[in-house]
Amino acid sequence: MKLTRFFVYFLLLGLLAGCSSEKNGPMSRAFRNLNARFNGYFLAREKMLEIENKLAAANVNDYNRILDVLPPIDTTVLRTLQPDLDEVIKRASFPIARHPKSKWIDDCYVLIGKARYYQGEEAEAIKTFRYVQSTSKDPNAKHAALVWLMRTYLRAKDYDNASSISELFRNERMNEDNGRELLLTRAQLASEQNNLPDMIANLENALPFVEQRDEESRVRFILGQAYQATNQDAKAYEQFSQILKKRPPYELGFYSKLNQAQVTELKDATDQDKVEGFLNNLAEDEKNREYLDKIYYDLARLELKQKQYPASLEYLGKSTKAATSNRTQKAYSYLLAGQIHYEHLQQYKLAQAYYDSTLQLLPQNTLGYEELADRRTVLTAFTQQLEIIRTEDSLQALAQLPAAERTLRIAQQLEKEQQALTAAESAPAAARTSAGTSGPPPAGGFGAAGGTWYFDNPVAMAGARNDFLRVWGERPLQDNWRRTTALSMSGGQPADATVRPAVDSTALATANAQKQEAYLQAIPVTVEQRQASDKKVEEALFTLANIYQQRLREPEQATKTFQQLLQRFPNSVHASEAYYGLYLIAQAQKQPEQAAQFAKALKDRFPNSKYSRLIDQPDFLNQFTAENAAAHALYDSAYQLYDEEKYALASAVLGEISQKYPGNDIPDQVTFLQALITGRTQSPAAFKSALEAFQQQYPDSPLQPRAKDLLSLHQRLESGELNKKPDPVPVAPPVVEAPSYKVNIAAPHAFVVSYPNDSLAAQKMMAAFQQYNTRYHAKKNLTIQVIPLTDSTRLLVVQPFADYKTTDQFSRLQKARNSPLVTVKGPKFATFVISAENLLLLQQLKDLPAYLAFFEKNYQ
Repeated sequence: MKLTRFFVYFLLLGLLAGCSSEKNGPMSRAFRNLNARFNGYFLAREKMLEIENKLAAANVNDYNRILDVLPPIDTTVLRTLQPDLDEVIKRASFPIARHPKSKWIDDCYVLIGKARYYQGEEAEAIKTFRYVQSTSKDPNAKHAALVWLMRTYLRAKDYDNASSISELFRNERMNEDNGRELLLTRAQLASEQNNLPDMIANLENALPFVEQRDEESRVRFILGQAYQATNQDAKAYEQFSQILKKRPPYELGFYSKLNQAQVTELKDATDQDKVEGFLNNLAEDEKNREYLDKIYYDLARLELKQKQYPASLEYLGKSTKAATSNRTQKAYSYLLAGQIHYEHLQQYKLAQAYYDSTLQLLPQNTLGYEELADRRTVLTAFTQQLEIIRTEDSLQALAQLPAAERTLRIAQQLEKEQQALTAAESAPAAARTSAGTSGPPPAGGFGAAGGTWYFDNPVAMAGARNDFLRVWGERPLQDNWRRTTALSMSGGQPADATVRPAVDSTALATANAQKQEAYLQAIPVTVEQRQASDKKVEEALFTLANIYQQRLREPEQATKTFQQLLQRFPNSVHASEAYYGLYLIAQAQKQPEQAAQFAKALKDRFPNSKYSRLIDQPDFLNQFTAENAAAHALYDSAYQLYDEEKYALASAVLGEISQKYPGNDIPDQVTFLQALITGRTQSPAAFKSALEAFQQQYPDSPLQPRAKDLLSLHQRLESGELNKKPDPVPVAPPVVEAPSYKVNIAAPHAFVVSYPNDSLAAQKMMAAFQQYNTRYHAKKNLTIQVIPLTDSTRLLVVQPFADYKTTDQFSRLQKARNSPLVTVKGPKFATFVISAENLLLLQQLKDLPAYLAFFEKNYQ
């Protein structure tokens, strides 16, 4: 027995001796690989899978647009996962440090790069993936690193580098996992570049290699959406049918049914009735209560396909009423209503209101948001012009009435406004009363399963918050948040009901009198007021006609509005441009007779206009632009000569502008500068006459205020007011601003260690930092300098760094075991980051505690 034990012990000792990390025998390699795999890589990989599952569970999909192949990362959830990501880095670093010759090292580096990617440290992730690509001998690890490098560039919207990496795989043979991930990444790249054919091709190739059932259903759903977007309804229907056969998650299955209904071929009214009945059955199912808004939205789209616009709008109204919590779906319902009013009914004022509501609810990162904002801007300008014309026409009509009749009309208007206000105040209370007090139970129940207390689990809290927002929407933090009508504890009255104070009849009469006076003042009864009102209508008509012509593409309405402008204001400053616009519209509509009439009217009334010349010389605009640029250059020269007090030369250059380029667009500036030269070279009376002539010749010039100020100054000079000596004003001593530290993270920075003069450890610090920088940061060409700050304190300065971020990264590395500061301890030592400018100021002020306080406040 003793002999057996002896042989067992001897065998174990032999195995351990053969498993030394320094040896390279078969037993040592097996030991290193086993230890690296299960003590490092396996644990890190499992933790990474856990993190990715949590991210997928927290993702909220927008099913009204093609889903992202690679779901976007929720930074709120990621912040709660930082400790887990740090754990991945720690676990994956173990084999690298302990078993550097193991075959799992490259896989561990890939995991570290993924953790950096999820932490938002793209630069560090790119370095890690590049390192694996350039040094690994394992093709699988190299391929995995390249795929994640491509994803990192995608996240940074660097499509050029992402495409370049994609091209590297053209002649590569890959395993199934890396091949699948590459195809999905390529599909995401094509999606972001709006290249649907490439996206479809990559998803089709990736689908056979997707093994997990739910993941396969998601890929099929995205592929079906892409088919649907490219009008391949039969293929889309097949994909949605395949999803429903494999028991997908409820939400994905529900939207697959909806999309399947959307792509069903409607051959006749019977097919439409079947689809409509199917959607109505979904709406009646109690399980789909929270999806009613989406069901009504799809019913509206079904009616829109049949050009049943009133029915479609009715369903959209039901959708917005049902979407009490899903703000994004409500935004899409508003958007579709706006598109119907804009594209099909040409009701632009209603369309503007719907677009405005859409943009208030739609997330700004939604694809196409900028185009919607631009259309909203156009429609807002359109409705503003209509409102100006309506208001001014109404006011002018009131001005034609007798004074007593105007007063009576205004009194009637005030009474209507008061009635509308009373009705508006009573409406919310009635709505609350009819809504009742019941509400659905909390989405997540009243407890949390599992051994961890719910409020100690940040990921569970983040997921629950997403569920809450999906069901309830944004709600203020207050009591009784779940009640439609929050009843108070006594009396059964709503807790938020407002007790109306007694109406003060005297105050109400005073307010009405003030409002009546304001209305009367707005009526253009004088000649000046009527002219100002006409000017507003003139500008609004011209702007409205241009919107019709250039933005809304409504040539008939544009023609009608241009003609209305010319009829009401034949001497408008925009008359020549209006005739030219009518000429262009007639040409585009292939109406040569009308185009000839508009061209003749333009040439007869405005023979010297640039628009008249444009009709005969289509390239006149280019010529005019070149001549105008030359006129501007001469004007700049004239002004420079005037500034140098060379008035005769300046006047000659201005004369050259008027002679060579009479059609320039700065005649008012030329005339005004000539008047200034007159003021410098001739009598005050001549200067006054020149300014008055300028005012009469260019009444709409932006230089009118300056001319008015100069004439006022001339009048004060003639009256002798400027000859009086001003009272002496005491001169305050200049205020010298104390120097202060400034934050500029883009400026060059330095890493600083402050230490006492008598420190023994500090004496070796400079040599230690030189050795450290040479070994780990040789490419940065860092220099080390010791600066005496005070009699008792010195600064060790490491520089230069490009900006604060790179300096901060260097500072964080000093917490590692290989840092020269690892043996330096004590309250008299301090490390901080400082910009070059602030370092100079610190040397002047010599107040280290003041800078450290500034550093803690602004940098930490």
